[in-house]
Amino acid sequence: MNAMGGISRRTLLQMGGLMGMGALATTALTACAPQKSADGAGALADTAGASGQDGPFAVPESMLQPEPITEFAETHDYDVVVVGAGLAGLSAVHTALEGGARVACVQNTAEMSTSGNMGGAIDLTTTSPAAVQACLSFLMEKSDYRSDRRLLNVWAQNSQEALAWWAEAAAAEGVESVPYESALHVHGYDVNLVANTYFHVKGSNNTAATAIKDGLAKQGAEFFFAMPAVQLRMEDGAVMGVICENESGEAVCFNASKGVILCTGDYSGNTPMREYLCPDLKGLNPSMESRDGSGLMMGIWAGAVMEPPCHAKMVHEGAKARVDVPFLNINQQGERFMCEGPMRTAYLNNFQRQLLADNGYENANAGRFFSILPGNWRQFAEEWIAEDPLAFSITGGAGDIQDSDLISAETIEDLVAAINAFKDEKKWDTPAIDAAAVKATVERYNELCAAGADDDFGKEARYLVPIDNGPYFAVARGGLSVPAILGGLIIDENGQCLNENQQPIAGLFAAGNASGPFFGGMDYPLDVLGLSVGRAITTGYVTGAYVAAL
Repeated sequence: MNAMGGISRRTLLQMGGLMGMGALATTALTACAPQKSADGAGALADTAGASGQDGPFAVPESMLQPEPITEFAETHDYDVVVVGAGLAGLSAVHTALEGGARVACVQNTAEMSTSGNMGGAIDLTTTSPAAVQACLSFLMEKSDYRSDRRLLNVWAQNSQEALAWWAEAAAAEGVESVPYESALHVHGYDVNLVANTYFHVKGSNNTAATAIKDGLAKQGAEFFFAMPAVQLRMEDGAVMGVICENESGEAVCFNASKGVILCTGDYSGNTPMREYLCPDLKGLNPSMESRDGSGLMMGIWAGAVMEPPCHAKMVHEGAKARVDVPFLNINQQGERFMCEGPMRTAYLNNFQRQLLADNGYENANAGRFFSILPGNWRQFAEEWIAEDPLAFSITGGAGDIQDSDLISAETIEDLVAAINAFKDEKKWDTPAIDAAAVKATVERYNELCAAGADDDFGKEARYLVPIDNGPYFAVARGGLSVPAILGGLIIDENGQCLNENQQPIAGLFAAGNASGPFFGGMDYPLDVLGLSVGRAITTGYVTGAYVAAL
């Protein structure tokens, strides 16, 4: 792990992204005594500076380090302050509280705001130690070997316990999980996985999280909603608390004698920051605008380092039916435009990029496309999945895919009409697909299948199955939104943030998507079901316990 290669105060300064050397003096923040600003309000109004840089490479304003805030309308004293009431945050609150700490949790939104439906863990009772390590090696491969294996091991060794607590805590407040078991066969070992799922619950994981928050409040944790954190309070290089803004625009200081845990999530909701650090997501929509990257920037301003780009991207299709099998894919001009296999949902955004660019990034739906399947598609899909379950899958959320979940028709012409009707119903606002173009594409594809060689895109001959017998099916592919960008502050296995010299920063910790490097490839791997949610819950669980014990 090379912290020097990441994004720090120094690199931002080199890019012209700070107000100047005076803005680096975070140690000048005074101790939190209850003080009012000169006019009694608006303490945060004039804290942001400008980079003095223009043009396409200008650092976004939200990444600029503000002047230190030194006056506060209120001050609160705690042992541990958790920033963010999401999956990682609630888990950190729980274990810190369990460790005897007095705990506060501050949240930027007025109510709970989490996502996901499935949290995954390794079943250590049925998975051998060698298989656990094989799973970690597999995840390292999926992340182009940019992960910190120590962080992967924290998830592996603690996820089952953390996820069991989560399910029990939600159930205690009336929200039951439906367990889901799956398995991976990697490097010659069988890895057994278990997961909590909330597909059946209205509001999904957010309903479970809200229930858990209510339970933690009963146990003594104090939650402050509509209280966005804006800066960390520093003394002699150590983080001593966090400064928030209340609904009146006043600065409120939360002192933390043991530590501040940043569980603020990623920066996918901050469009300028996302396009600056992860420009290949341009044209897609954020799933949650509250994930604004503020926690990451507060950490950087305090001396922490953000793992270097590229940051792994999570782009889910969100459709009821996902058919990751290599039949024929067409764009909305009715043309084949890619080699279909092996190809997984996690990587589809890379194929969408040119489609979005061709539309001027004005409509995320322009990047979507369709898989065309023959009437006997399921026979081939099941054979391919049996041969290589890591490469192919068909999933339907909490259940199996039914033919009724797909667009269907008896002829190609009627299938195109049904596709266009689907687009109209979903309000894609894109031109109708031309049936003649699709018919020509199918005929060309069938010729390649008959020849046994894909002269156009080089797909393996064994996957060249003609689209020549009805009824025909179509599946909408591609994602519209970005649930998360997986690139956080560099931490050690205790969740403590590291500076440019890879030394721990006293009092500063991070968990969930605010921390890393756990992933590292171009895209989020979907092979371990529920990995992102499971990792968030586990890292918060481990870090909260560590900080409480200091």
